Amino acid sequence: MSLITYVTKIHFAESVLEDALEAELELTGLTRPLVICDDGEGREGVVNRLLAAIPPHVSATLYRATVGHATEDTCSEASALYRHVDADGIIGFGGVEAISVAKGVAALVSHEQPPVQFASCGGSPRVGNQVPPLVAIPTVESACAEAIGLALVAQRAGAGIALTNPGLTPRVVICDPSLTLDLPARRTASSGMDVLTHCLETYISTAYNPPADGIARDGIRRAVVNLERAVADGSDIGARREMMAAALNGALAFQKGLGGVHAMTHALAGLGNEAADHGLVNAVLLPVVLEFNAPAVPQRYADVRRELGLSPRADLAEEFALLRERVGLPGGLGDVGFRRDDLREASVLAAAGYCNRTNPRHAGAEDYHAMLRAAF
Repeated sequence: MSLITYVTKIHFAESVLEDALEAELELTGLTRPLVICDDGEGREGVVNRLLAAIPPHVSATLYRATVGHATEDTCSEASALYRHVDADGIIGFGGVEAISVAKGVAALVSHEQPPVQFASCGGSPRVGNQVPPLVAIPTVESACAEAIGLALVAQRAGAGIALTNPGLTPRVVICDPSLTLDLPARRTASSGMDVLTHCLETYISTAYNPPADGIARDGIRRAVVNLERAVADGSDIGARREMMAAALNGALAFQKGLGGVHAMTHALAGLGNEAADHGLVNAVLLPVVLEFNAPAVPQRYADVRRELGLSPRADLAEEFALLRERVGLPGGLGDVGFRRDDLREASVLAAAGYCNRTNPRHAGAEDYHAMLRAAF
């Protein structure tokens, strides 16, 4: 779609969490927030830092989202807790799962309908503006959900739905790169490839949104220059800052529309493989989609080559496959938990998915089936 809505407040600095959170809780008047977190296992340090940053007069309730993806059941369970403790707002703390659950809860506690009623249909918003205050704090560089009114939620039946409305845009975003210093190398690599995919797909997608194009192009450069540094040395705060900046670029630009990589990633997630890492699956699929789309957007590919200082004859699919290899990620869907039997159904879902609408080259179910086979 061609919708330009850069309207929320964003704090961005190292070690800004404590001061920003205290100030924003006071400004929004929150005294009983529900904190929705997906980083408890293995990352207690960042969770404890958040809890310590909440002022003594604020009574926060912590809910840990323990699944790999935001689901209808998780949103319903967290909504019941929100009502039980009489919460007056929500803090989403973590990756895309926590922030999507936070948005799902915001929709559920302010409406009577089940989540499927909030799904976007041709871009039509279904969520009203009466949602409670929402603060988003990403702790992974790939969230791409913190600054936009979009949440991805898996229904009980397995298919993913997109909750879309400006009313779901967090009132405040706190981007603190120091919250990512403890991420292990593999997660840094997969989240970084996710960031890169967001920016690349946005830049070559079909909709007209010049601000998004500029933001995405800047994000491509930041991600490519800094990803290997962040993977090699997780304590490199400069690389972490630039990767979080690239992730924010992706979140801001992503409203323009994505493409075939995300069409397939969302389709595969809808098959119920909750263990599959979204960024890792994007990393596997990115080269095959770049190869497929190359004839449709030669000028955009030329722009990316210039941005990255590559030869005019460089093969972008090959370049990003090599980057994936250098950061230690596998190159096949079979390596990340999928079966060949999944591919036919996923190809049909991908062709029908909303991300396919802005892919720069027309792709039907057979095209997606061929790409999924090539990526296996």
